[in-house]
Amino acid sequence: MVQAPVGWQCPPCISEGAKRSRQVPAFTHTSPGRTGVVGSTNPTPVVLAIIAVNVVVFFFERFGTDTRLIDRYAMWPAAVHLENQYYRAFTAMWLHANFLHIIFNMLALLIVGPAVEVLLGKARFLALYLIAGLGGSVASYLLSQPNVAGIGASGAIMGILGAYVVLAARRHLPMAPVVGLLVLNFLIGFTGNIDWRAHLGGVVTGAVVALLYDYAGNLRNRTRELAVTIGGSVAILAVLALLITGVAPGHVNLS
Repeated sequence: MVQAPVGWQCPPCISEGAKRSRQVPAFTHTSPGRTGVVGSTNPTPVVLAIIAVNVVVFFFERFGTDTRLIDRYAMWPAAVHLENQYYRAFTAMWLHANFLHIIFNMLALLIVGPAVEVLLGKARFLALYLIAGLGGSVASYLLSQPNVAGIGASGAIMGILGAYVVLAARRHLPMAPVVGLLVLNFLIGFTGNIDWRAHLGGVVTGAVVALLYDYAGNLRNRTRELAVTIGGSVAILAVLALLITGVAPGHVNLS
C-alpha cells in the first residue's frame, strides 16, 4: 500500500488510474506568462521571428514605396494563372502597403499569436501560420478579379485568430476578445481596399488546421499523432494546390 493525501492506495490501482487519465498534449507547455490565454501569454519565439521577417521585408520594400517589388511578388491572379507564378501565393503574405498596414497586422499577431503558439507548440504554430496564409491567398485568387493584386499578412493572421477560437472552444478558454477582433476585422474588410476574401480564406483554413492539430495532440500514440498531423497538413496543402492550379481566376467572382 502507498500512503496518499486522502488515505491509502494499492500500487496496481494507481497504475490503472494513470492509464485511464486523459493525457495533456505533448506539445502544450504552460507556465507563468505562458498560459495559452490571450492577454496573459508573453511574446513567444516564433511570433517574434515572424514579426522580424515582416519588418525586414517591409524595409526592403522601402516601406511600401517600391512598386516594382510589390508588383513582382504580390498575389496577382492573372499572373498566377497565365504565367504559372504560383510563388505569389506565398510571397504576398510577407508584403505590406504602408506603415498602418504592417502595424495593425503585427499588433494583432503579437496579441493572439503567443497564446496559439503555446497551445500548439512552435512547429505546429509556424505550419498553421503558413498554411493559413496560403489559404488566404487561394481565396483571394478564386474570389477576386483576375487583374487585382493583393498583399499582406492578413490571411495568415486571421487564420491565427480562427485557430484560437477553435482551441479556446475545445479547451474552455476565454475567447470573447478574439471573437470581437475577428468580427471587427471582417467588418473592416468590406471597406476601402482591404481584401476580405483573404480574411475569409485565412480564418477558415486556420480553424480547420487548428482542429486537426488539436485532435492529433490528444492521441496517445506518438506515431499516430505525427501521422495525423503531417498527413492532414499535406492533404490541406494538396487541396489548396488543386484549387489554385485547376481553377481559373474570375470564375467565382464575389467582387
